[in-house]
Amino acid sequence: MASLLEIIGEALVTYWSAPLPLAVIAVCGASMGTLLYVFLTNARNAKLRVSLLTGLYGMSIFFWAFVATSILLCIGQARMVAYARNGVPLAVSGAVAGGLATSAIISLIVWRFGNSAVLRRFSPREPHVEERWIQRFVDLLGDFEGVPRVRVGIVETDQALGMAVGGKVRNILVSTGLLTILDRDEVETVVAHELMHIKHHDAEFKVFSRVLSRILFFDPFSKFFDPAVHREREYLADETSGRSTGKPASLASALLKIADRGMPPRPAWGLSILGSGRGIFSRYPPLKERVQRLLLLSEILPSSPSRENA
Repeated sequence: MASLLEIIGEALVTYWSAPLPLAVIAVCGASMGTLLYVFLTNARNAKLRVSLLTGLYGMSIFFWAFVATSILLCIGQARMVAYARNGVPLAVSGAVAGGLATSAIISLIVWRFGNSAVLRRFSPREPHVEERWIQRFVDLLGDFEGVPRVRVGIVETDQALGMAVGGKVRNILVSTGLLTILDRDEVETVVAHELMHIKHHDAEFKVFSRVLSRILFFDPFSKFFDPAVHREREYLADETSGRSTGKPASLASALLKIADRGMPPRPAWGLSILGSGRGIFSRYPPLKERVQRLLLLSEILPSSPSRENA
């Protein structure tokens, strides 16, 4: 046993002191640093910041998968890594391939089963006759925004819920509680917000990151970047909803009414339009900041040339 432990120790030392694995780590670190720098220097470009944070999150997944696979190879193939002439390059190639494969497999599983699990949890029904105007509005806005048809589902609950669910069949879920407390303009801006999440592929990302954050519970990168990505995506969906409907003040009013109704149930955390949590580890921006941005946008929109010439 001591001999085997010595071989494993020698394999780990040989591997992590070789230039090739350190180069992979350095490239990952440099890439994350570059993305973070560009993110911090582009505070006003919400769409770019969302893309940058998504890239940072993806890099952190690969980083930990590479490290984990490297350690497993050093343990499982200790003699090859420690003594074979090409042992380290082969192990590094295997670790890179393993990291990429792990990310792809996790993504595939979550894509295939995550969204359907959310739908089963909330059990949405078809809109009733008096609710079908929501589907017509989503169809119309989707055609304008170039988004393939999205199905509207109604969730029977007093909680004020509005969320987007991706997958093969994309859905916007609104609750009866939400429809009770909001007027028509406010409902339109909420479903437009959720449609923007689908347009920007946020719906898939929300489910993906929620599952992945539980798998990589030890990852300090995801603990910071994942909430940051969600906050930026909420800001972006707010802005694009306000611009597409021309009613950002109605969305601000809807957010305040939803907040007064209380926080959504735990299964909806991170998925609904409004949720719990504060600070850098919250997936939602501060409500006050969201409302202020939307009210500022409502002041800007009437002065735009396109609206003056309408």
